[in-house]
Amino acid sequence: MSSTLSGHRRGLVVTACLAVAACASPGPSAVVSVPAGTPAVASAAPAPSTQGRAALASDLVPPAPVRFEDAVSRAGDGLLDQVAPTLAAAHRPLIIDPLIDANTGAQTVSTARMGVKLAAIVQSRLPNWKVEPFTRRSLDDAPMLLIGTLTPVNVERAVDTPPDAFRVWLTLIDLRTGQVVAKQIDRATVDSVNPEPLKYYSDSPTWHKDKTVLGYINSCQVNTNVGDPADPGYLSRLPAEATVNEANMAYSDGKVAEAHQLYEQARPLADEGDLRVLNGLYLTNWQLGNRDAARKAFDKLVDSGLEQKRLPLKLLFQPGKTAFNQVGDLPEQYRIWLSSLAQEGSQSSVCIKVVGHTSRTGSARLNEALSRQRAEVVMRMLAQDKRALAGRMTATGMGSKEALIGLGTDDLRDALDRRVEFRVVDCI
Repeated sequence: MSSTLSGHRRGLVVTACLAVAACASPGPSAVVSVPAGTPAVASAAPAPSTQGRAALASDLVPPAPVRFEDAVSRAGDGLLDQVAPTLAAAHRPLIIDPLIDANTGAQTVSTARMGVKLAAIVQSRLPNWKVEPFTRRSLDDAPMLLIGTLTPVNVERAVDTPPDAFRVWLTLIDLRTGQVVAKQIDRATVDSVNPEPLKYYSDSPTWHKDKTVLGYINSCQVNTNVGDPADPGYLSRLPAEATVNEANMAYSDGKVAEAHQLYEQARPLADEGDLRVLNGLYLTNWQLGNRDAARKAFDKLVDSGLEQKRLPLKLLFQPGKTAFNQVGDLPEQYRIWLSSLAQEGSQSSVCIKVVGHTSRTGSARLNEALSRQRAEVVMRMLAQDKRALAGRMTATGMGSKEALIGLGTDDLRDALDRRVEFRVVDCI
């Protein structure tokens, strides 16, 4: 691709999302050893057990936010404190399924830092455990599996208010039994976290919270307790997860042909609607110059979204305007995306509400108006392509009321706040 989305720091991202309800609930919840000399901080521990039972995940109370590195250290130490008495002497491999932002499903600069830091903490605290890369081969040893999320939150849960912390969730799973063996929660200060998505997630036309990602989040956060089995759907898709991870690493290293082969290998292993596989096939085919194959990959992405009633697409607008970015080959890509969406939408006879969103920069009144205008622009483009859609679409603007990140930085860190969602609604 002669131009990738990651280069457009101030463009508006439009996420087209076909969903029965809101594309994602706004709101917020991932991870890396603290250098010598870091001040000691009290560890967040589960609430005392009640009537002999282990504390529920919902009992966990996050401590006051501290700097990101300290929060990760505190969370990592608290997690390992729970298993050290029983598992420290065991010789076990451990893998880390890359940590994510639970609002978007994306890996970010800080979730990657968390992974590195947590690996160092494990090696320091439990020398009998060997941290291995997350690959298909490493799964053969039934290792310990560490997962986690790092997500912006507003403690007061106020609407349209910037986040005041990033919430850390850590969960340790024993793949010999499939059970959760430890959970920990913490919080980091907003200014110490960098939520900019990594290259693959910046370049992809969609954002990522499909069945596989939801299974990851369900296993990691409040839906499981210590002693519970992890989400069975998530565990069954671990071979696909590992293959996608290998593909994403190759993509990030600029090895596009190798990444393409790995995404192809992941396809039969993954859920049919796995957006990371479909995005990967689109990106690599496009960058390898295989335009027809890229279009077919994108058509499958649209088909999957329509079937699941949720299709996220990212489009970049010029700042403060209703015109798309004209950088590089983005206009050509956008024509393909909208043409595919119009074609499949017209054939499915669905009714669609087009909802515009903005970041938290500027006044609420202006943001609401701008978000509605951008939604109307996209709606008109789809109707011009397929007139059958014209009577089945409506447009509205939410401004920044449903921000996913909420930082108001107007760059890649909060790009998904500047989106348009396509929601499937009942035809009246």
